[in-house]
Amino acid sequence: MTTSKHTALSDASIEQAVERFGTPLYLYDAAVVEQKVTELRSCFPEQAELFYSFKCNPLVGIAQLLLRQGCRVEVASGGELTAALHAGYDPSNIVFTSPGKTEEELRLAIRSGIYCINIENMNEIALVDQIAAQHGKTVDIAIRINPDEPQQHAASIKMSGVPSQFGMDPSFLPEAIETALRMANIRLIGFHIYLGTQILQAEAIVRHFGQSIRTAVELADRYGLELRFLDIGGGFGVPYFPKETALDLSALQQGIAQVWQEWGSNLANTRLAVESGRFLMAESGVFVSKVLYTKESKGSHYVIGDGGSHQHASSAFLGRYIRSNFPMRVIGEGVGEQEVTVTGPLCTSTDVIGNKVNLPLASAGDLIVVEKSGAYGLTHSPTMFLSHPVPAEVLIDHERHYVLRERGQFSDCLRGQHPLAEGVTL
Repeated sequence: MTTSKHTALSDASIEQAVERFGTPLYLYDAAVVEQKVTELRSCFPEQAELFYSFKCNPLVGIAQLLLRQGCRVEVASGGELTAALHAGYDPSNIVFTSPGKTEEELRLAIRSGIYCINIENMNEIALVDQIAAQHGKTVDIAIRINPDEPQQHAASIKMSGVPSQFGMDPSFLPEAIETALRMANIRLIGFHIYLGTQILQAEAIVRHFGQSIRTAVELADRYGLELRFLDIGGGFGVPYFPKETALDLSALQQGIAQVWQEWGSNLANTRLAVESGRFLMAESGVFVSKVLYTKESKGSHYVIGDGGSHQHASSAFLGRYIRSNFPMRVIGEGVGEQEVTVTGPLCTSTDVIGNKVNLPLASAGDLIVVEKSGAYGLTHSPTMFLSHPVPAEVLIDHERHYVLRERGQFSDCLRGQHPLAEGVTL
């Protein structure tokens, strides 16, 4: 039996939480989140503002924890915007980024008076201007840029330098900028340039930081813009797998300082946004599944738990071609080790959250703990499949437990549904 290095996520603490809140369970440690905020902030100039990427874990309680740490927030939907406002974020500290914002979502953003809408295509410029006119407002926008330069495989999921639904290619920028400048109800205040996600090479982030500033400054000079806002994105990675190494924060800090020494004076009056979700949250959380059964099938050993891929799709690598296992451990009395496949309760062969992993011998009632599950866990998962209740999500903050999401019930699957008897004639 192994023990997490973080006290709040130790075996004893997890067992105590399971006794109170049941399984499956997401459990988060507030102290780890706070530590990650401090670490990331130390890498950037004081002027930079840390924006929490709400998509990675949209719990209102988590958002409030990060608000308490002085974070701003980046949202990607009307639902996320609603939750961010409910969490207490000032609209002046909210930016909205998404390649497919609906008219309804844009109306909500404009009515709410958020700081900036990051624009991703030409049609969106005209739509924002139209809605702004209807509300009698002038709306601040930034144009998201998809640079031409490939990013040398720095990001595990690339969002720039390749064909993408995200942002505008440089060839479209002159038209986009000139169109925005002509519009009566929008104000172009800056640019958004996002490299990608899960980057573990400090030099790649430093290079992107410098390139982004250079691009934004040059565009502002060329078109006579006051560069009031620059969103350089994030993509700070977390090592999940054996051959991965942690992002070198010392190298990142030194590299960013050098870039800032060269370019900082150009951004004296610019609001500088740095985004992060995974780096802040991943290592703060675990996913806990209780072993229901163990079995052998044609020479392979299986551990079947009550939590599966519909509740933690990231650990099951749903939608990816190459599979790697999240780090995981067993809490129980098992001794020795064997190669097992850890599954959930679903009626599909893709419900595998650990494929041929070496774990201590588990028995019914033991707990499977999937590490580094604080980001892109439940929010990233197809929870409707098989209509299981959603897991509880609980935060441990200074030895107190806070239920951030209550455990679902069987009847939740009926919410919003109507029987045929209630049909409406067209």
